Amino acid sequence: MFKKYLLGIVLVGLLVSVFIGSGAVQAEGRVAIVFATGGLGDKAFNDSAYEGMKLAKEKYRIEFEQAEPTAIAEYETYLTQFAVSRRYDLIISIGFDQADALTNVASRFPEQKFALIDSVVDKPNVASYVYQENERGFLLGVASALMTTKTDDPRINAAKKIGVIGGMKIPLIDANIAGFIAGAKYVDPEVEVMHSYVGSWADPAKGKELTLSMIEKGVDIIWGAAGRSGLGVIKAAEEENCYGLGADSDQSYLAPENVLTNGMKLVNNTVLIAIEEVINDSFSAGTHVLGVKDGALGYTDSLLPADVIAKVEEVKVKVINSEIEIPDTVE
Repeated sequence: MFKKYLLGIVLVGLLVSVFIGSGAVQAEGRVAIVFATGGLGDKAFNDSAYEGMKLAKEKYRIEFEQAEPTAIAEYETYLTQFAVSRRYDLIISIGFDQADALTNVASRFPEQKFALIDSVVDKPNVASYVYQENERGFLLGVASALMTTKTDDPRINAAKKIGVIGGMKIPLIDANIAGFIAGAKYVDPEVEVMHSYVGSWADPAKGKELTLSMIEKGVDIIWGAAGRSGLGVIKAAEEENCYGLGADSDQSYLAPENVLTNGMKLVNNTVLIAIEEVINDSFSAGTHVLGVKDGALGYTDSLLPADVIAKVEEVKVKVINSEIEIPDTVE
């Protein structure tokens, strides 16, 4: 029964191949990618990773296959199926919660190269890419604190209250939240910053519910660092005509009049970097830490006024030069 189950997954879920080039052109590489449980269409982390695959397609002749698990328990199965085929120059895991599964699979297939984005696996065949999340949060906190005083804007009320909603209470999300709070306090210690957690990456309804609750308490700018759940944050901000902040990719198009800015995590560039290192025979296992200075994190101009952008850019230079000590825990 289990073998039939695995065969079914292979036939139905995995073998969707995209080929670059045409005819008999020799592929420069083969890559497999296992997305996070939020799946494609999250308009955030997974979609950004997919954009990275497309960037690689434009630059190299590669073949790739993809898998979209719907539960954490499926990660190891998909990773194993890709690894046991011995077809791939690189297998990419997207998301922190693949770390345990990848640890097991990487141990069993020591000759296979893996890349993990957003967490760390300490294996000689795994390149781990992580981000200085607190830096991104800090810049968004600065921008939000500056904006919440602009009461001539109909989307801003008299209260100096902003908020952030995380997907799950884990270290990388808490680093974002800690940076957001610190950035706001850097601008104005009197700004009140609320935060909460959805408890899921794929529950926009709960994200919207938590956002509406904050809005009722006077919050007029809310960042949704919550994967697909963050779509509910933007929807609530649009309906209540206040400001939402996007995450991971540019989500301004979802609510053009209400997405103030986006906390960019350029997963697309990271995926491209990981593939290029294999293509160029420069794969390097270990932990690679990326931040604002690496162009891996940032923000979009979107609806930010020129004076706010100017101030955020001043702070950004200080962050790049390590002139500001930014906490990475909420406590």
